[in-house]
Amino acid sequence: MRHTITILKWEMSKIINNWQKTIKVFLLPALLLLAAINVFPMLMNYLSTGSLQSHPVTLINAPDSFVEYVDENPKSSFYSFTWLTLEEAEDMEEGWVEATKEKNGIFVMFFASENKHIVDFDSCVEDYYSRLAYGRNTNNLNMIVEIDYAGDYSSYLQAEQFKVDVADGYSSYLLENLGQEYLDAGGGDRWETDKFNPFSFVTNNRSVANQGAARTIPSMMILLMYYCIYSLTAETLASSRQSGFLTKVYLTPISKHSLLVGKALMVIFVGVISAVVTYFLLFISSWLNRSNSAYSLLPFGLFLTPTQLLAFFILLISGAVMMAMLCFGITFKVRRMQDVIMNLQVPLVLLIFEFFGNMFRPSDAEFVEYLIPVHNTIMSIREIFLGTYSWWIILLVTIVNLVFSAELFIICLKSKDGMLHIAEGGTNDFGKSRK
Repeated sequence: MRHTITILKWEMSKIINNWQKTIKVFLLPALLLLAAINVFPMLMNYLSTGSLQSHPVTLINAPDSFVEYVDENPKSSFYSFTWLTLEEAEDMEEGWVEATKEKNGIFVMFFASENKHIVDFDSCVEDYYSRLAYGRNTNNLNMIVEIDYAGDYSSYLQAEQFKVDVADGYSSYLLENLGQEYLDAGGGDRWETDKFNPFSFVTNNRSVANQGAARTIPSMMILLMYYCIYSLTAETLASSRQSGFLTKVYLTPISKHSLLVGKALMVIFVGVISAVVTYFLLFISSWLNRSNSAYSLLPFGLFLTPTQLLAFFILLISGAVMMAMLCFGITFKVRRMQDVIMNLQVPLVLLIFEFFGNMFRPSDAEFVEYLIPVHNTIMSIREIFLGTYSWWIILLVTIVNLVFSAELFIICLKSKDGMLHIAEGGTNDFGKSRK
């Protein structure tokens, strides 16, 4: 035990005492990930609209009330508006609507009528609430706000985002500004939930944000954690063996068991800490993502409850143990340094495919998926963000990962010359022929 702690302290000191290596291990992958997350919506916006600026929206026959509402709504700054009267829209060349739609533009049409005759939108709304206040008939009044877009999925996402950001709040604005008679008569929703209540604010946003995060964060974090673990394994185990330093340590009174446990604990600890740092930065980035673009990989309002965080960290630790033992097993099985690096990168490539697969995965995990090491961790974390996890599944995944880890660790211990350097001539450090 004493030798294990000594090895752990020694390996940790090599990272902590070198600030450049500390930043490279703990911060650099997370910062690069954050940059990619924030650039992705801009890139998709450019590919779909040809502009890095706000989403284009064409407003036809917009009333004065909507103009004032847009000026007061802070989220309106996420869109660039083109204002057209009904006459200007009718004078446009034939086909301009379809041409604009092809650029993923959004069209919003305002229409109001009384007895099937077109009337001013605001006057119609005010008349509507006045009639409601005095109990008169409103059947001959008709008010429509129509949102139109191109038929592709990208345009649909933008239209839905515009509806959430701007359109949904317009009806409340009309009631407050044009429906005073109706409110004075006791109509409308006079009591609203305190919008500044932190609990209400979090719960209103996290349901959407956590669903969006479930598509990207689980596989993203496991991918980065494996990258950290495989890099440290290549440096602390494979490179030390290649240079012959590991052999010299092996010839000391320190047992092979203590040496492996000490190095493995360092790799696991650093891997978990890097994942925690990554999650913290993703959490902060989510709450700073006020634009909440329809293309955003990390929607606004990400939040996990304390119980969810506990399950999340348990899975991170068991997954880190599994990945560390996988890297150790590959290193002990393969001798040449270039072959070690190549084999360690194979799971990295598979995790990249896993990341893109989970982004568009519509279904829940099947039971057999919980029996596949590493993959089961991603699926379980995904369910935590979705709020559909169960503790017996968390326990099952943890046991599966630890059982496979124990088997790989035993294989490493039974390896007779896995820690010995093989020279170019085909002999190990003791001069024996390589079998």
